[in-house]
Amino acid sequence: MNTQTPQRNGMTLRPEDLRRFESFHFAVRILVEGFYSGRHRSPYYDASAEFADYRPYVPGDEIRSLDWRAYARTDRDYVKLFRKSTDMRCHVLLDTSASMGFRDDPPAQRVPGPGLGELLRRRKPERSSPSNGPLSKLEYGAYLAAALCYLMVRQGDKVSLALGGAQFEKLTPPGGTMNHLKSLLNTLEGAQAKGPTDLASVLKLLFSAARRRGLLVVISDFLEEPGPLFHSLGMFVHRGWQVLLLQVLTDTEMELAGEGAAQFVDPESHDCLDADVDAIRVSYCAELDRFLGELERQAKARAIHYQRTTTSAPYTAAIERYLSTRIPGGDHA
Repeated sequence: MNTQTPQRNGMTLRPEDLRRFESFHFAVRILVEGFYSGRHRSPYYDASAEFADYRPYVPGDEIRSLDWRAYARTDRDYVKLFRKSTDMRCHVLLDTSASMGFRDDPPAQRVPGPGLGELLRRRKPERSSPSNGPLSKLEYGAYLAAALCYLMVRQGDKVSLALGGAQFEKLTPPGGTMNHLKSLLNTLEGAQAKGPTDLASVLKLLFSAARRRGLLVVISDFLEEPGPLFHSLGMFVHRGWQVLLLQVLTDTEMELAGEGAAQFVDPESHDCLDADVDAIRVSYCAELDRFLGELERQAKARAIHYQRTTTSAPYTAAIERYLSTRIPGGDHA
């Protein structure tokens, strides 16, 4: 296999580029270290040891804990005290509902495209992933989740992973070792899109399972009613969690690509609708703007960080926005 490490000077790593790497773990390592080595800062301001005070030396204290500068000034033995540094726990939830299985068609084969959510989406018959074609929303989200897990373990924090659309498909408790990371990457590599979307219920289950607060990252297309979803997210915010929402959509969903008559099929309910793409595009885009605006409004009202990306956008752009975001700390898990 002939691979080259991407360069930082203007070169971006496209989603399909990661398919060059046979190993999922190696692909994520290239993604993270090739662009962000040394650039990631903990989302919490107080995530490192901080000097607190001095106290007199007493027999039994380690000699290395003595402050020799204080001894030189005062001729007395003092020990430095530090506030205890605790690791942050990051909980990543990846939506694996059937709607996450949608992918854009390769440009040469694109046909009239889908609607969105309750507007129903056209779904082509199941096919294997093209070796160099567009990624599905789930595949794209899995790489994002893997990169975040890799970053957290690299900086010494613990990370857990939950998969599910309406209920848990998989829940891995927090861990911070390389073996734990390998297990998470294997889980992400085998993720499959199936079943309905009900993230509100999944979040309630995760809230009960997570014993300590930390950072919650939810990766989804968020094609469900915002009300129940943000009601569940509000439980985390109320308890002092930091919440990051990463919405993944396709260009076809954003633009309603295509023209002429098309059949739209909801991949979760399998309801069908025949419509003329040109005739519904304006109203579709207006409804989509309203829906996305509501997501942004509800997130902002709860001090939740929300960002949106498409499966055609370079991973570097999606992750860069996260890395440049300083999330104020409180008590972390």
